[in-house]
Amino acid sequence: MAAGTEEYLDVLTREGEHTGISKPRLFPPYRLVSLSFSGLVVYISLVHRDGDYHRAVHVWIYAESTGELLLQKRADNKDSWPGLWDISCAGHISAGDTSLSSARRELEEELGVSLPFEAFELLFVYLQECVINDGTFINNEFNDVYLVTVPDHIPVDLFSLQESEVSMVKYISLTEYEDALRENKVEYVPYEVDGAYNKLFSVIKSRYGADPIKRHESIQKQIKRYASVELKAELSTLSNGDYKALEPIIQASKILDNLFLEQDEQIKHSCATRIHNPLQVNHAEASSDWR
Repeated sequence: MAAGTEEYLDVLTREGEHTGISKPRLFPPYRLVSLSFSGLVVYISLVHRDGDYHRAVHVWIYAESTGELLLQKRADNKDSWPGLWDISCAGHISAGDTSLSSARRELEEELGVSLPFEAFELLFVYLQECVINDGTFINNEFNDVYLVTVPDHIPVDLFSLQESEVSMVKYISLTEYEDALRENKVEYVPYEVDGAYNKLFSVIKSRYGADPIKRHESIQKQIKRYASVELKAELSTLSNGDYKALEPIIQASKILDNLFLEQDEQIKHSCATRIHNPLQVNHAEASSDWR
């Protein structure tokens, strides 16, 4: 959510249960004295000041055709990790809001991309506990980690960045990003590669394999048989009706993903055997879901 917007967060127990208490997220802004950040407005988070347990969403955009993740560079006025490369988008779950709607909202607010709920896949939830900024920022956060898979790059110049949150975006290969985190490169927000985020990397590797370009080309051939709409992300400048066109395509791609996982050996040897009656049955069932 945009800085300066009145927002309340639900306070949780360490077990993730609701306490019935909610807190305003932000103090009134103040200005840093440091010359290097002179004039930047910074907001102090109450839940991070007090170390309250709360929930947030992490959304990762993965471009299947190139095997790359989208990263955002955090704005210089952020109260944590300013100016560092981070998750595609992330944000707190507001009091009373749901995880999925928060993920969709944060993607639209920070990057200007609006996608249907079906595009967001919840992979796992993990608890992050850390203290930074000389003890002034205590992060006790349950993070719901979502993956949004797109077949091709969304061109970086098409993103509409929220200046208070994001300064720029870039794509980076999964391998290069893993290496950067493992080597603790200072320009990246640190995450434990062998910890919680090993799950993210493992899912992507097992699902999309070592040759993303070859797999992407094969999927595109199959999709053409079942849909007339290109598998492209629609941006927030379009209407709800416009991005509704993505729904059958996303569903079709999920079906294809299942086929690739279940029939991996057949996929390797023959494109002709990849699509058969089980897909037709599943596709019919999927079509009924949209009614």
